[in-house]
This record gives sequence, structure tokens and C-alpha cells, in this order.
Amino acid sequence: MKGFILSLAAIVAFAIPVMASMPSDGYGAELKERNKVASTIKPQYEINVGYITGGKIHRKVFGAIDTNFARPYIDAVVSARLSDYVSLGVGVGLQYAYDECRLSNLSTDAFPKTWGALCVPIYCNVKGYYPVSDLIAPYISLSMGGDVVATSNFVRDGYGKVKGGLMLKFGAGISVSKFHLGLGLSTQNIKWLSPLGATNFKGDSLAFYIETGVMF
Repeated sequence: MKGFILSLAAIVAFAIPVMASMPSDGYGAELKERNKVASTIKPQYEINVGYITGGKIHRKVFGAIDTNFARPYIDAVVSARLSDYVSLGVGVGLQYAYDECRLSNLSTDAFPKTWGALCVPIYCNVKGYYPVSDLIAPYISLSMGGDVVATSNFVRDGYGKVKGGLMLKFGAGISVSKFHLGLGLSTQNIKWLSPLGATNFKGDSLAFYIETGVMF
């Protein structure tokens, strides 16, 4: 028994300095990598171009009226892809309303003939995906935020100014590899203020939109 204890002590005495002299960085890094919790959250970026049709303007007092608040747009969305099925992000863009402006059923010179409005939408976006393969994923999209009218013919021609407001977009689309195509409905609040600040008009537009873009 005494011989066994002496042998064990000799082995331990020899092993300790050998183990101490071994480099530990490689093993520590390997152990840390092995025990690291895998994260499913990753950044996602989108660049989109699209077109919102003219639609109608629903006036608060006098009902709906046909107009041409049509506007092409470009926007960028920065998102967090929370999983294969959900992304949550914020977006900003530029829209230009260029077509016929008609805020009354009467022929009048009380407002410009065209909108000439540059708008800046700022919004939150959430998408739900249903991947059917590694490359193809149908999705639904909801955006909510505000639309700022940076400038318009109303200001330039002395008719007061147009103000934006709440903006909502809801649609569906399909993503193929890095590219996607979507369509849906868009609504936008609009207010026309006179040069003295009085509200001449208040309403909201409802229109279809179609867009395409790249995601990376």
C-alpha cells in the first residue's frame, strides 16, 4: 500500500508541471466556441423601388373624390431577422407625387393643377415569412409610420402648404433568393393648410402599391 501511494504521488508530481507548461489558449477558445449559445438574430437590409397608384382621397366632410396622388418611391429598410419567419425593422424613403391635383369637384384655381410634392416616409415594418425552400419564401408585410411632405407646389405657388400624417401599408409578396416582389394597399393622411394656417382640406388617400427590391 505504501508503495502504491508513493507511486501515485510521483505521477502527480510529474504531471502537474507538465500540465502547467501546456498552452491553454487553444483549448479555452475551443471550449468557449463549443458552449456558445447560437444566435438566430441577424441584420437584414432592403432597398425597394415601387409605385403607389392615384386612388381616391376620402375627405372628412364632402366624401370621396377621384384624384391622382400617384407617386413613385424608393426606400431603405434596416431590419433584425429574428428567425426564419419574422423580421422587424425601420424604414425611410422618398416619394414624389407628380400627377393631377384635384381637391374639389368644381373647376377652380384655388389650388395647383399638379401636386409636385416630395414626401419622406418614416416607418416601422414587420414581415412574416413562410419559407418553402432555401430560396423561396412568400411573406406578408405591415408598415406603419408617418409621411412628411418636404415641399410641394402649394408652397411654391402661394397656396399654403400640404402636410402629411399617418401612413399605413399592408401587402404580400414573394422572396426569391435576394430579390422580392410585393403588392398591397397604402393609406396616407393629408392636410391642406392655407397661407394663414387655416385647414382648407383634411382627408386620407387609399391606393394600391407594387414594389420590387433586393434584400441582403
